[in-house]
Amino acid sequence: MDVLAGPALDDLTLRGPRLLLRRWQPTDAARVHEVMQDRSMFDYLVLPDPYTADDAHEFVTTIGHEGRGDGSGVGCAVVERASERVVGSAALRMWGDHPEIGFWVAPDARGRGYASEATGVLCDFGFGLGLRRIGLCCDVRNLASARAALRAGFRFEGVLRDAAPLAGRGSADLACFGRVPTDPATSVPLSFPPLPADGLSDGVVALRVLAPGDACAFAETDDELTVANGFGDAPRTTHEYESATARAGLDWLVGTRALSAIVDVATGQLAGSLTLRHAGPPQIGGIGYVVHPRFRGRGYATRALRLLVPWAFEHGFARMELGAKEANLASQRAALAAGFHADGVRRHRLRGVDGRFHDEVRFAQTNPRLDTAAGS
Repeated sequence: MDVLAGPALDDLTLRGPRLLLRRWQPTDAARVHEVMQDRSMFDYLVLPDPYTADDAHEFVTTIGHEGRGDGSGVGCAVVERASERVVGSAALRMWGDHPEIGFWVAPDARGRGYASEATGVLCDFGFGLGLRRIGLCCDVRNLASARAALRAGFRFEGVLRDAAPLAGRGSADLACFGRVPTDPATSVPLSFPPLPADGLSDGVVALRVLAPGDACAFAETDDELTVANGFGDAPRTTHEYESATARAGLDWLVGTRALSAIVDVATGQLAGSLTLRHAGPPQIGGIGYVVHPRFRGRGYATRALRLLVPWAFEHGFARMELGAKEANLASQRAALAAGFHADGVRRHRLRGVDGRFHDEVRFAQTNPRLDTAAGS
C-alpha cells in the first residue's frame, strides 16, 4: 500500500489547536538527545542505552522519518506552536496493510494532552488519505498512552499477549485500540471513574489501584481458605497473578472489572484486594473481596467496603451487589457490618473445588440518593 508514498509528504505540515506536526530536521537532534536522558523514556521504548548524540542524529535524519518516501510510514516532530519547541514525536506507520500510530511525549511537556491532540491530528490526516482503519497499541502498563488513545477517540479492541518487546527484559502484553472514519472524534468514556490520586482511606486501610508490584502479595491471598470460598477450582498460576496486576490499571480504563488493593496503612503492605465489576444492568456494581491471611480477623473487608460503596454511589452507581457461599460466614458478616442487607439466596449457583454446587447468599445496598429521588 503506497498511500504514504510520494514527494508531497516530504514537506508535510499538519496543524492542531496547539501543535504543529512537521518532518524532523537535523537541528532537532540536540532536543531529542536532551529528552532521551530522562530515564522514564526507557520505560516503554526500546532505545540505545546510553542514548548518545549520535543516536539522536540518526533518529532525526533516518529512523524518525519512518521510511521516508517508500510508503511504509510518515514520522513527524511534534512542535508546540507557541514556543516552537519540540515536545514529542508522532508517526503513522504501515504494518503491511494495517496503519498504526505511535508517539512519545517529552517529560517536560506531559500532562497537557499533547499526545491525544497529536494522535487526533495524524489520524485525521490518515483518514483524509483514504485509510479505512488506524490502530494504536501500547504496553498494558502504559496508562498515559492508553488514556491518550481514548481521548483521541480510539476504541479498545483487546490485548495481544507477550507482543510488546522490552529491551533486554523479554516482552509484555500489548493493549490495542482502533479508530475507523465513522467513529466520532470525541473522547471515549472510561469503564470506571478514577480513584482519587491518593486513593481512599479511613486511616487504617486504604484503597488504590492494584499495581504490578503487588503480584507476589496478591498471590499469597490465594490460600486454601480462599480457594474453598472462591468460585474456581484451584489457585491461579504465578503468571496469571502477574498478568492481572500488570493490566489492572488498564482494566479501570477499559475493562469490565476494577481491581483495587486493600492496603494496611500502618505498614504499607497489601492486606487484600477488592474487585468492582459491571454486573449487567446499567449502574449496577458487583463486588468481590479477599483478605491476605496475615490480616484476617481485623475487619479489613468491612472497612474496604465502607470506603468503596459511598465513592461508587457518588459516581453514579445505583446499586451494589455481592454474594458468598453459604458456608462463608466471615464474608457474610463483613457485608452486613458494611451496611449491606440480605438479598435472597440463589440455589446451587457457586461451584466448589469438589465440583459440587453451593447456594449463594446474596447482599445488596442501594444508592440513598436514588431512594430519596424516588420518594420525592
